[in-house]
Amino acid sequence: MPRLIPLISLAFVFGTGLLGGRMAVAQTVTPASPPPLSLGALIDQTLAVFPEVEGDVVEARGPVLTLSPGRRSGVQPGLTLEVFREGREIRHPRTGQLLGKAEQPLGRAVVTEVFEGYSFARLDGEGARPGDRVRAPSGKVKLMLLPLAGGGVKDGLIEAMTNEIYEGLNRSGRFQVVLGDPVGLWLAQERIKPEEFLGGRGVREAFERFKAENILALHFKQVQKKPFLEARLFSTGRADPMLTTAFVVPPSIKPAQPGRFSASDRTQSPTPEKKPKSLLARLLGGDLEPGTYSSGESSIPLKEVARLGFTVVSMDVSVAPADRIPRLAITDGDRVWVYRIVDRALEAEWTYSARAIGRYISVQLADLQGDGVLSVVANRFDSKIGMNSAIIGLRGGKPAAIVENVSAFLIAVDERGTGVKQTLWAQRYSEESFFTKGQADQVVVKNGALVKERAALVPDTFRATGATFSNIAGNDRQALAFVDEQNRLRITAGADEIWRSSSAVGGGGQKIEVVRMLERGGRSYFYQMEPAPLSIDLDGDGVQEVIVPQNHLEGGILGVAYRGPAGIRFQQVNSGFEGVIAGMGAIPSDDGGSPTLVAAIVRYKDFLKVSGETQIIMTTPD
Repeated sequence: MPRLIPLISLAFVFGTGLLGGRMAVAQTVTPASPPPLSLGALIDQTLAVFPEVEGDVVEARGPVLTLSPGRRSGVQPGLTLEVFREGREIRHPRTGQLLGKAEQPLGRAVVTEVFEGYSFARLDGEGARPGDRVRAPSGKVKLMLLPLAGGGVKDGLIEAMTNEIYEGLNRSGRFQVVLGDPVGLWLAQERIKPEEFLGGRGVREAFERFKAENILALHFKQVQKKPFLEARLFSTGRADPMLTTAFVVPPSIKPAQPGRFSASDRTQSPTPEKKPKSLLARLLGGDLEPGTYSSGESSIPLKEVARLGFTVVSMDVSVAPADRIPRLAITDGDRVWVYRIVDRALEAEWTYSARAIGRYISVQLADLQGDGVLSVVANRFDSKIGMNSAIIGLRGGKPAAIVENVSAFLIAVDERGTGVKQTLWAQRYSEESFFTKGQADQVVVKNGALVKERAALVPDTFRATGATFSNIAGNDRQALAFVDEQNRLRITAGADEIWRSSSAVGGGGQKIEVVRMLERGGRSYFYQMEPAPLSIDLDGDGVQEVIVPQNHLEGGILGVAYRGPAGIRFQQVNSGFEGVIAGMGAIPSDDGGSPTLVAAIVRYKDFLKVSGETQIIMTTPD
């Protein structure tokens, strides 16, 4: 059995000029330690831009208002204030206590000019008059933190500085801070350099595209061989920055040390108490005992549970809600097998080999009936008739086609985050382009057929292959992670892109030939189904990581997308396997421990990738 040799290397996320690099999780200093003076000044200056003020409308001339708060109250150009009119008093019916006054919202006013004792503002509504009231909006100010890397500053130092500012703003209790990864990706696509963005290029477009209210841009660069930070605070509705400052990065800020994904524990003292390692740390940490090769096989948390004399085209793993038994589905293109996984061993449950037109190109396990029993969603393809997909399950104790002859791609997804795929999408097959990108319908099984419920909200680059849902985006929302046509991993929320990998992922499977009769004899075009990314919480922090094979690279390379304090990052891992990773699955632990990972490793014996053998590998708890 091949030895697992960890090899860690990070792929750049944003490309030249934008934040990305070797270490992706920012270092956190001890909470009791105050931030350096320069960082504290930046946080105080940012707070001063958004003072908690209230006052009166002194004069109203159309949309131009004269307000009583001025410079001495902390007001400055660009500040947004709520305008409202006070009405009747509201008193408690028994005690007579004054509870407040009824309020009529009139709109929002943006301060345009400030004097010592008063200010001018422009109202986006109408009907304001002298005597009306103004105040700073209640609740936290939405602030997007956008780190931009220049040249000469180590990525670990950028991560540490960004996290210091992020934590300081959060501690103030005044801001709701979000990270600007999507803006950074967009700037790279538009070839807008950090210094150009600080100069105003692309700022208005960024506000419109990403619906931001305030952006704090942090440009890290080297000045006189010292790391230097230049900050600009932009607010919607104002062309020039509300805050401009720059300073040398304090020497007390140290580069972030290597850590592991969203639950990285680098906040401990240099000699922390030894803790049990997560599955992620055991697989990727490189802490195997020296000198233990064949004699130390048990120290490697992997086990071969099956060796098959054929090539697996597709594989999926899921836990059946009805009996809580994990099951594994595989296909070689002609037949479909379903196994129970009991004590890390495979027990055959059923095989489906009925005659049908086409070959199976993908299989998934899903609970489509809501009864807790898993069915197999199987995509079949024939070069002459196109798609001939089916849903296979047990009927009368025997495997049978529940739905068949579906002329579309079927893909099951866990849209609600339950851990079991219960939603079915269908994407139209196209003779011209194979996939119909950007189109999908949510369908249900009724009376042996598929019935459309509604159109699924997917981005225009989505194809019905290599896709999964994950909470990697945070805020308890499910994001769609999928492999696009350029073999990049994309993470999207609805039609909006959150993140995209710069490294190629997926690939490695059998080619699918489509013959188009464009000329005499026809012409062949080749396509490929992508291995489905695996969404699983590897380190027990409640945030899922997304694992995807990188089969175009030798050595069984896996890509892991994970979320740290500075956003989504991507890391490459060498599993040490010699072969193509045809599929991956996971079995969550019942006691909250590390999940069990399952992988199908295919070794082809010929150039056409027709014959070969397959290993089914599982991780062990030790």
